[in-house]
Amino acid sequence: MPKQNKELPPVQQTEKELPQVGSPENTIVIGGRLVEIKPTKLRYQRNHTAAFYKMLELYPLADILAMEAGAFGDDRDGDKAVMDWLIAVFDDEALVLENYDAMDTGTVEQLLEIFRRVNRIDEKEQKQKNLQTARQA
Repeated sequence: MPKQNKELPPVQQTEKELPQVGSPENTIVIGGRLVEIKPTKLRYQRNHTAAFYKMLELYPLADILAMEAGAFGDDRDGDKAVMDWLIAVFDDEALVLENYDAMDTGTVEQLLEIFRRVNRIDEKEQKQKNLQTARQA
C-alpha cells in the first residue's frame, strides 16, 4: 500500500531579529536604527567638544538650546554646541544631521547617561572623591 504524501510546509519564512551587537545598555535607537555608543575619540576630547556634557548636566536642554552665540566662549550658539556634542557621542555626523530634529530631551538625557558610563566618568569622579576624603582624614 503506497504512503500518502504529506502536505508541503508553508513557503513563507518568518524573519528573525538581528542578534544584539555590543552591550545592550550602551545602545540607543536613532532613526529606527540601533546604535551602540562607544568611548569618545580623543579628537573630540582634545577640541573640548566632549566636555560639553557638563553643561548638559547643569542646565535644562531648553535653556542650552536658547543660548546665544558666544555663551560658551566661542562663536557657537546653544543649538550648534548640542549638535557638536551629539556628533562627538556618535562619531557619525551624517546620523546626527539626519535625526537631529527628531531627537527629544529624553534621548539626549539617555545619551548623556551612556556617555558618562562608556567614558568611565562616574567611576573616575568617585575615585577623586575617595582620595579627597582620605586626604582630609
